[in-house]
Amino acid sequence: MRRKEFIMNYSKPKNDELISEEKGVKLDGFVLPLKDGEQIGHNEFLNKFVDFLEAEGWSYTGMSVQIDANGDSIEDIDE
Repeated sequence: MRRKEFIMNYSKPKNDELISEEKGVKLDGFVLPLKDGEQIGHNEFLNKFVDFLEAEGWSYTGMSVQIDANGDSIEDIDE
């Protein structure tokens, strides 16, 4: 499965800081399946997440990694 990508544009840098008037939400947590034993692949999640963001007219900047049930980084399961 191919990973979707998009680029977020900010206002021009001023004093090496990115300027943006928008207000948003910071995410810090895990996404895990609700059913025991199920798995969410990194690329599968990113594709659906990007579709959701684009449908809402929103953007995201940050990073994401595949994790196990303990929250530890692992290799992508759907590359």
